[in-house]
Amino acid sequence: MTLSDKAVKEFKDIFKKEYGQDLSDAEAREQGGRLVGFFEILYKQAQTEYRRKLRLKKEKIKGFYLDPTESPYTCAICGETKPGNEIWWDLNGLRCADCWRNIQEKVIPPLTWDHDNKIWIHDWQIHSDYNVHPATARKLRRLEELHGIDLKRGDGSIYCTVYLVSENKKFLKKYSKKPAMKVEYIDPKGNKIQI
Repeated sequence: MTLSDKAVKEFKDIFKKEYGQDLSDAEAREQGGRLVGFFEILYKQAQTEYRRKLRLKKEKIKGFYLDPTESPYTCAICGETKPGNEIWWDLNGLRCADCWRNIQEKVIPPLTWDHDNKIWIHDWQIHSDYNVHPATARKLRRLEELHGIDLKRGDGSIYCTVYLVSENKKFLKKYSKKPAMKVEYIDPKGNKIQI
C-alpha cells in the first residue's frame, strides 16, 4: 500500500515525537506502509474472529471445525499444522482434530496455548527449558518422577506428550527452568532495544 504525502508527513511527525529521530521520506513511506500492512492483517483477523463468534451465537454451538478452504492453522497443543477442516475452533482457541478428540475422550483437560507454562508443558520443553536429556526424561517417567500424558491419534500412535504442571510439582522443584534468553537488538541508528 502506498501512503499519501500527507500520511508520510504525519508518520514522520509521530515518529519524531515518539522516538526523537528524523526519518527521510523514503524511510517513513516504507515503515508507514509496513505499519498499515500490519494493521490490515490485524483487522482481517479481528473480522474472522467476529464472524466465528457470530456463528457460535447464531447456531447455539460451542465450537466447530473450520472451513476446508481456510488457511492451514497450527494446533495450540501439539503444534502441528493442519488444513481448516482438521482444526476445531472455539472460544479457547484452535486445536487439531486429534487433540480435540483427546480432550473429548478426557485424556487431557481442555488445554489452550500456555506460553508461560503455568498449566502444562510440551515434551520438547523438558529438554530445552529444563535441561533434561530425552533418555533421562524417559527414565524419570518409568520411575514415575515425571508424569506425562501421551496423546494418541485414532490409530493409537503417540504424536505428542504433555506434562501437566499440577502432576509434576516434585519434578519442577528438582529441575528448575532455565532463564529465558535475553536478546538485544541494535537498530541502524545504534539504539539498543531489548526483545
